[in-house]
Amino acid sequence: MKYKIQSEKTVNQKTGLEQVSWRNHVGGRAVSSKAFNQVQQYLTILSSRAYQGLMSDYSIIRASYVFEKEKLVSHNLLWWPCPVRIDEEMVQDIGLIEGIQMLLEDKNVEKYLNMRTPVRIDFDAENDKRDHPRAHIHLQHYDCRINSVEPICFNRFIRFILDTHYPHMMIDYRGWNYLNFQYENKRKETEYDSMNRFIIKYV
Repeated sequence: MKYKIQSEKTVNQKTGLEQVSWRNHVGGRAVSSKAFNQVQQYLTILSSRAYQGLMSDYSIIRASYVFEKEKLVSHNLLWWPCPVRIDEEMVQDIGLIEGIQMLLEDKNVEKYLNMRTPVRIDFDAENDKRDHPRAHIHLQHYDCRINSVEPICFNRFIRFILDTHYPHMMIDYRGWNYLNFQYENKRKETEYDSMNRFIIKYV
């Protein structure tokens, strides 16, 4: 990664829930779920530094996990690709955010656009409905939810992003560990509206 920010751990004194997440939480319409796939969401997250890492192409990585004792309650994992191709020289000269905004406003913006969907992988043990699998992947549209069956650890998430969006990078995954979480499994078999499934599995 080009840039890293230390995660933050908080404990809710009322519920006892522990959360490991990004710092600098920012609310508002620009970062709401319905703003998924809108450039302003990327710029808002970037400018507030509400993430844990920037990839070599200035794509955002951020992750949040919530636990109740040893059990996983929820997670939110996001890869937000940089919407334009921007070189290091421009970043050094005028700054990353300023450079991105300049390229987006350029009359020849199509030369710089790098159109890739964000990838958000969510898990919520308590929210399992016909149109909302408790584990799912968002692609392209905020209401797209592809059943991913079970929660995944951060290393699986990062490897999935690297394998699918950075295939040119040669990475030695030997020595990587992959966690399997405990979580409440109260549900009966839910019949989802969509039968599509996408399982991310590295062992």
